[in-house]
Amino acid sequence: MKRKVLIFMLAMLLGASSAYAGTLGHYYPGVMGMRDIILPPKGFYALYYDPIYGSNAMTNSHGHKIDAFSASETETKVLNIQGQQIPVTLTANLSAKVKMSMFFTMQELLLVWVPGWKFLGADFGMMIVPSMGFVDVRIKANAHTAGTLTVADKSEILSKDSEFKLDSSKYGFGDLLVQPVMLDWRGKKFDLGVNYGFFAPTGAYSEHRIANVGMGFWSQQFQAFGSYYFDKERKNAAVAVVTYNLNSKMYSKDLTPGQSITLEYGFDHYFNSRIAAGPCGYSQWQISSDTGTAAVQKNVFYQIHGIGGQLSGWLLKEKLNITGKCIAEYYGVGRFRGVLGTVNLIYIF
Repeated sequence: MKRKVLIFMLAMLLGASSAYAGTLGHYYPGVMGMRDIILPPKGFYALYYDPIYGSNAMTNSHGHKIDAFSASETETKVLNIQGQQIPVTLTANLSAKVKMSMFFTMQELLLVWVPGWKFLGADFGMMIVPSMGFVDVRIKANAHTAGTLTVADKSEILSKDSEFKLDSSKYGFGDLLVQPVMLDWRGKKFDLGVNYGFFAPTGAYSEHRIANVGMGFWSQQFQAFGSYYFDKERKNAAVAVVTYNLNSKMYSKDLTPGQSITLEYGFDHYFNSRIAAGPCGYSQWQISSDTGTAAVQKNVFYQIHGIGGQLSGWLLKEKLNITGKCIAEYYGVGRFRGVLGTVNLIYIF
């Protein structure tokens, strides 16, 4: 559900074109089950999300994987990871093959309360999402020519054929999602709804660390969703969700990450009363520039697109549900492009 995770984000690095995208926001798509966005009936629900993401493909501003970098003169590039901008300085004539990888996992507990109230004719609900996460970022460069490479506060003089390694990891609290307004207008063959929430910067974050679980700023989140049912039993559903994130200034520097919009979609079919499956995917775009004196490459916006599938089933009918998803990202700009897998549990009290 969220960016999640951090998350669930992570992002960008050195582009051979010297153009990088903006700072990622909180919402990472593809984590929630396709029908999880639909407000359930009156009651109290606990959802456990456990997304795992891995990538060894960092893309530049043209969507190409970055596997080398060089500098004809001393210059500083920028490494953007989960809202953290890390300076990368290369001395003149340094040329190297580079490998970058990122891994994260997140444990999220979604507590949902549907009190049975009506507001403007819609069913009303609320949600709070505490989380814990682990992020690991690794960079390895094999020098073809001699020079000095500096990443953040680590600097090494490289001779020809020598190697530079950097590994940064962190386990800790994630940023807290609070969603005080969840509205669902129900029809015989559809659900339409809107949600409002915000991310509070409660997560583990340091300006001097490359890998962070938290992001160091607040975000407001607005969602609109719709689900169309092709039969009266609601066995077949087409679902779409649009999420808009509006970010605040980071508390550690004069940088306000640009706004983003996310589209998630899928088709879900129940084969019987317990088992459902279907294709799903997502696209996310940065739609406005980073601002502030610490912002860089203000005119390059990130994006990511993925496609995959979901399988879900009731272990205990109408009591305990498990969902598995896998989504492969097929195109990205200015960020890591990888594979997202997740296992989600829903328990109805």
